[in-house]
Parts: sequence; structure tokens; C-alpha cells
Amino acid sequence: MTQPGLFIYPWNFSEEGVPQLVEYVRGLGIERLYLTSTYHAGFFLHPHGSGRRVRMLEDGVVYFRPHQPSWASSVIQPVVSELCAAGNLFGEICQTARQYDLEVSAWTVCLHNTRLGLLHPESTIHNVYGDSYPHALTPADPAARDYVIRLVADLAKNYPLHSILLEAPNYRGRAHGGTWVTGHHHERTGLHLRELEESLLDISFNPADVKAAQQAAVDVEAVRVAVRSHLDKYFKAAPAVDEELAATLVEFRARVPELVDYEAHFRRSEASLLDELKAVVEPSGVKLVTSANHTSADIVFVAAYGESIERIARITRNAKQQLAAHQQLVVGIRLGFYSPGMGTPVLSEQELSRAVDTAISHGADTVALYNYGEAPRRCIEWIRQISSAE
Repeated sequence: MTQPGLFIYPWNFSEEGVPQLVEYVRGLGIERLYLTSTYHAGFFLHPHGSGRRVRMLEDGVVYFRPHQPSWASSVIQPVVSELCAAGNLFGEICQTARQYDLEVSAWTVCLHNTRLGLLHPESTIHNVYGDSYPHALTPADPAARDYVIRLVADLAKNYPLHSILLEAPNYRGRAHGGTWVTGHHHERTGLHLRELEESLLDISFNPADVKAAQQAAVDVEAVRVAVRSHLDKYFKAAPAVDEELAATLVEFRARVPELVDYEAHFRRSEASLLDELKAVVEPSGVKLVTSANHTSADIVFVAAYGESIERIARITRNAKQQLAAHQQLVVGIRLGFYSPGMGTPVLSEQELSRAVDTAISHGADTVALYNYGEAPRRCIEWIRQISSAE
């Protein structure tokens, strides 16, 4: 096993000092930093911060200095964080990490960006009613796609990176939050939505998606009519449920087979974007890390956050079996999150060691620990044991 990686934010370095924090994490036995290069909104508690304990993030900014000539003709422009207003914090971290033989992977959020979505609603996912989801740029839109490609190319060409980890290079759902991460947008739903209705509201009818799918001979209009009709009837009957409606997505697909063809368009759009991103990083020798097991990925990342030992073993085995010969596997393990409903906690050095050993013994090449800023300090210190045990 190579030594573990660690997810970390640039503001951790601005608070604690770049050389001091680089030296500290290297001393823990960390081999690779997954360092935020772009990020979405967040309202975080940092239990061991040197100054602030609670931080509201700038929404949808980049934490590096873009190479301006590369962006001259881009419709969607990156917004630089205030942390980098007076310099290039990201570049300083990368250079210092290199001095300590510490690899850097740029943790890059691609299409999840509310700031840019509000500025460019034409590039976001639109539901069947035409409503924009501002947190979700669609990979079919030329301007959104161009933004992500330039972003990744800029990082690969101008920074000494081992790899670029892609977060959200795919279609996003209606909900800005998730099961254990919720948005700060005060999202509300005043009636019960089954999994089917949630899925139908997730479907993108952005004009770019419609056009691309129609060019592939998909009957998008049939999908649109069926989705809207279903949702209209569901809303009209609420809080009761119209028994004539499909109850599951499988049943809905059976009634509307055109949806299967439209869903294939979404997968093609995601896959072709990954192919283009691979093409822009390859000349720089930078590896591509994705959570999608796509041939363009050099490294496949699978999250086992809050999972039991048995589930870590199963998740790792399943991911390993699907790898291509050229791919490596990294398993993510979460530190410090142990609230009710957050899954199986890691509460001791021994439990962390067991989780890591389980991932490695079932096929992972290494692990990535999540994350420095949000985990309690004593959880961070446990990393020394798993590094020294190799």
C-alpha cells in the first residue's frame, strides 16, 4: 500500500501557514493531498481551526489564479476566491508540497456551481416545466462544457500536479443537498414525492440536451409530454396518489420507452466530457481521478463514508472487479463524522486501522481520508498509526 491521501481545503493553509501545515501532514505519513481547486457553497464547522470555528464559504469560486489568456474567449468565466486576491495560495501550496515529496491532486468541482448557474441560467439543467436548477450546469451545454475543459486544462498545464480529482462532472439532481449534506438554500417540498417523482423532476430538458438527443433520433417530445402529464396528475391528486400512475421508475420506463433512449443521451454526454478532459490532461502527464468507472479515468475513487467493515469490503471488491488493467483504485474513508444517521462511525485508531486494512486487503491501492478541516484533531492524529504500520 502507498501511504494514504488526505482531503484538505486551502483555507486550512491560510490559517495555519503553508510550510507549517505541509510539514505537519507529511509528518503524519500522508503521501497525497486532495487540495480544493474549485468548490461550491458550504457552511462548515472546523473543530480545530486556529482562528475561526465556523466558515461560510464563497460560493462557486476557484482557489487558484487562472491563466488569463486561456480564458479570453470563454463565455463562462471563473471567479477567483478572496483567499487568492493578493497571490496564488494554491500555487504556493503545490510548490511547498513538492519540496516535501508530497503529491497534490486538484480536488475540482466541475458542474455544481450556483454562482455560475445564476449568472448563466441558459447553461443549467431545466426541468420539464422549464425551471432552472442554478446549482447544476448541464454537461450538454457548450458553454458549461467549455468552462470545465478550460478549468481542467488550466490546472494541468500550470501547476505541478499528480492528478485532478473530478467532483460533479455529471448531471445533478433537483435537490441541492443530499442525505448527509444539505444545502443552505432553505429547500422546501410541501408534499411527499416518491422516488419516481423525484427522478422525473431531475430530468434535464435544457435546450442543449434536447437538441443533442434529437440529433441522436431520440423522441424527446414524447418524454416531455409523458413526464409533465405524470407530474401534473400527481400534484393534482396530492396528498392522495392517483393509482393509475406508474409507481416506480422501472414501471414508468416500461410505459415510456423513449425515456430509456433519452437517458442514454445523458450517459453519452457525461462520457464524452470525460474523454475530452482526459485529452487535455494527458500531455501534461497529469492523471484523471473520477468516481465513474470510465476508461478515461486513470484512478477510480469510490467513497465508503460511514460504512461498516462488511460494506467497505463489499464496495472495494465490487469496484476492483470493474477496473480496467490501467486503472488504480482509491477508497475514501470519512473521519470524525459520527452523528446519528451518519452511518458507522470511526471512533478509535484501531477502528481506522481496521477500515483501512479492509479496503487494502480487498483490492484498494490506497485510501483517501476525509477530511483535515472538518475532522477533530485527535482523529487526524490517528493517521500516524496507519502510516507507520506499513
